[in-house]
Amino acid sequence: MFELSKSMEQYIETIYDLQRDYGAASVTDIASDRQVKSPSVTYVLRKLKSLGLINYKRYRSVTLTKQGTEIAEKLERTHKTLRWFLEMIGVSPAIADEDACELEHLVHRETVEKLAQFVDWMKNSEKGTRWLQAFHTSED
Repeated sequence: MFELSKSMEQYIETIYDLQRDYGAASVTDIASDRQVKSPSVTYVLRKLKSLGLINYKRYRSVTLTKQGTEIAEKLERTHKTLRWFLEMIGVSPAIADEDACELEHLVHRETVEKLAQFVDWMKNSEKGTRWLQAFHTSED
């Protein structure tokens, strides 16, 4: 297994979003979304292709492979878990989303799994709901 840089993970997320919305991604769309120039996109796409994470041919659309899609879905779940947790403790949705974008590339998988269990427990158990209410009333 290999470790991806934060930047490469962000490219995978961008391709995933564009592919979900439009069926595929183009270099131009990726460059626009990432706010970089096309040659920078092409450089990263070549790396991602060499890792087997995308299907890419010059002047054609870009799609994620099965492995690339699995990584994108894990990143999306991580982002949602972190955002839910941050919102749960009272962080505004905009800041929670922004912070989740940064944190999702830093936290260990085990941490995310435990946070997901905790968020689920807090949302769905009577005791968790009481704890959350007590936490929010203690802020005053």
